[in-house]
Amino acid sequence: MGLSLSGILPFVLLVGIHHFLLAPMLRSRKVWYGVLTAVLLALFGLWCFHGHRGPMPPGQEQRELPPPGPDRQPGKGPMRPEWMELAIGILLIGGDLGLITYRRMRQNEKRLKELETVSLQQQLEALRYQINPHFFMNTLNNIQSLILTDPDKATEAVGEFSKLMRIVLYEGDEPTIPLSRELEYMRHYLSLMRLRYPEEIVIEAEFPEETGGALVPPLLMASFVENAFKHGISYTEESFVKVAVYRDSGRVTFHCLNSRHEGRQDEQHGLGLDNIRKRLSLLYDTNYRLEIEEEAGIYNVLLDIPA
Repeated sequence: MGLSLSGILPFVLLVGIHHFLLAPMLRSRKVWYGVLTAVLLALFGLWCFHGHRGPMPPGQEQRELPPPGPDRQPGKGPMRPEWMELAIGILLIGGDLGLITYRRMRQNEKRLKELETVSLQQQLEALRYQINPHFFMNTLNNIQSLILTDPDKATEAVGEFSKLMRIVLYEGDEPTIPLSRELEYMRHYLSLMRLRYPEEIVIEAEFPEETGGALVPPLLMASFVENAFKHGISYTEESFVKVAVYRDSGRVTFHCLNSRHEGRQDEQHGLGLDNIRKRLSLLYDTNYRLEIEEEAGIYNVLLDIPA
């Protein structure tokens, strides 16, 4: 079997016809693909056995093989060139089919991941749209109460609220935002709460100076802070809200501790907390830790997520 151009060209044509003309039928016409591929291989077989072998030069006529003997067993002779060529053609078709199948599998996996990403973004967006109005409603209620009691503080509160709005409008639609922006949001929110509540209410915060480029879901930590004020503050009982955020070893840890008063319903177990758990599962699967403990007089939240 020679390696000349005339000898290689039929193999190139075989693979080309299969790849560009027959393989596209695999998507919708598999039966026709099988039939036509069998016909193509049959034609190639005819070429191998009869199509390209002219008469042999004088003196090189194929001699009759000697009968089997001690040195030659039946079926042990070398493979004829025709069968070798046909076998190579079949292997080329099989290799081309395997390559096409692999590429389509990769394309399908990529398409599936893109669909999952779109679905994830839609779910996260729907959950954020449920949470953000909850923030706005409570913040406006806070400002309204200040207008009646202390107009000067109400003016300052409006300024803080505008800063909150700016963060939400420009970065609230992203799946994640820099931790520094989330901390900035919580600082403005805590400033707003200090304006609303009397000095007897203990409000403490401990945030890292450097965030190391960590990314977190927008308003996730702030949701717990907002709930801590909504359900943990009383004007008639000793109340406190303590917030801390730590960045260490590729993780971000959020800790919120607030007072808990008997007889008050903690609606944090409702829509807000359910949404938070869904967002965490969508973003991190099982690579997060959320612990919520209710003790006598204390509500304790611990959240640990990848940075």
